[in-house]
Amino acid sequence: MTSAAGCARPRWWWKRPMRSCNKMVRFFLLLVVLFSAQALATDKSREELEDVVEEGSIESFIANAIAHAKATVKPTTLEAISADLRPHDKEYFPESDKPVPTVLFFHGCSGPTASHEQDWAKRFNGEGIGMIAVDSYAGRGIDWQQACNMQAMTPWQRSADILATIEDVKNDSRVDAEQLYVAGFSHGAVTIWAALAQASANSAPIGLKEWPQVGFEQHVQGAFMFYGTCMQPWTVDVDAVQFLAEEDRYIEEEVCQAYLPNHPQQAGELTLKLYEGATHTFDHADPNQANIEAGSKYDPVATEDAWQTMLSMIKGGN
Repeated sequence: MTSAAGCARPRWWWKRPMRSCNKMVRFFLLLVVLFSAQALATDKSREELEDVVEEGSIESFIANAIAHAKATVKPTTLEAISADLRPHDKEYFPESDKPVPTVLFFHGCSGPTASHEQDWAKRFNGEGIGMIAVDSYAGRGIDWQQACNMQAMTPWQRSADILATIEDVKNDSRVDAEQLYVAGFSHGAVTIWAALAQASANSAPIGLKEWPQVGFEQHVQGAFMFYGTCMQPWTVDVDAVQFLAEEDRYIEEEVCQAYLPNHPQQAGELTLKLYEGATHTFDHADPNQANIEAGSKYDPVATEDAWQTMLSMIKGGN
């Protein structure tokens, strides 16, 4: 593991120098929010982003992206979301005569990877923990590139998938609904952060009329966010871990390092884990083609440490 790096040299694919540490942090927040960190943007997108940074209009650019989502996402309900999601869930449960703690698993923007889900499910099930992998695309006909380019299913909308799943698993006899954990990867991690912030403000995800009373803070005991980023503060009492990779070409660890000292005291504890030499999707033993093309490599040491961190939190909650 490495320590806080301060305002280190940015490691991003077009290597444009930042004028200040603050500008760099703001830019990487924009980058993650807009492109969700798993697919390379087009040349046109890169040019547009460079213009945004050069003109100092980052805040308005983010606001416009959110406004576009609000204007284009059709109103929906938790019931309709459940109808889209539940037929495509992948459920992994250990043999047990009682309800078990369960992890709700949210893929990255390049979509579900079966081997990735199965590898984590094997670990969880071996410790008596259930896992439900939620596919946010299949029931909606969403192409992963649309999500990676923020043309569909932004994190501020997708956070409703977390809420619908929490509501649905309350009726699953295999699930200890008082011991739910959420795990998200890249776009999934940003989605979890959005849900934490929305829960703190009772602010509805895009597409829902109001914040649904699903008992988010009551049921969710922990949040595990892999190679995501830190955005607006949240205050709900949910402990969380950010698993970051030092050689991630999309996510800058400085964003979360800058956020951490300002994390609200009344909120659940936020822990940052930074893995030296690790890349984006470091926990994929058999990465999909999008991950391979992004230069990601499996890191068994970082993956094992992340696993032990999650296991300790879950076992400590029982």
